[in-house]
Amino acid sequence: MTGGDNSSTVSSVSAEVEAYEPLIRQYANQYGIGEYVELIKAIMMQESGGRGFDPMQCSEGSFNTKYPKQPNGITDPEYSISCGVQEIKSCLERAGVKNPLDMENIKLALQSYNFGNGYLEWAKARGGYTFANAAEFSDMMAQRMGWSSY
Repeated sequence: MTGGDNSSTVSSVSAEVEAYEPLIRQYANQYGIGEYVELIKAIMMQESGGRGFDPMQCSEGSFNTKYPKQPNGITDPEYSISCGVQEIKSCLERAGVKNPLDMENIKLALQSYNFGNGYLEWAKARGGYTFANAAEFSDMMAQRMGWSSY
């Protein structure tokens, strides 16, 4: 996965994430986003490094219907991948991502995957993803939830 903007940095994912590549590819193809396998691997790397029973960290997402909707509620890595792939597909579609090179809209989709459904529409109403509006949304939600961070 290469960085956005003018970056030529390539970061590799862990061996734990690479071990899940066949399942990631299977579910990405099943849900029609096979061209985003590398992006999905990068999400898993960011979320868990490929460790734990919920490697996509999506137990609180909308596609988890089997396990508690709480952090690390999913206890089946394959189910986590299935839910995570569906979640990122939804984010990519709602963000209007045209292809794997559409970095502006991919940034919006990725931040929405991390923050949840509320961020995407909130950010769109403010011109799309920016680092500043992600920080603003995070502060707003932390205050709303009574947390130190979001």
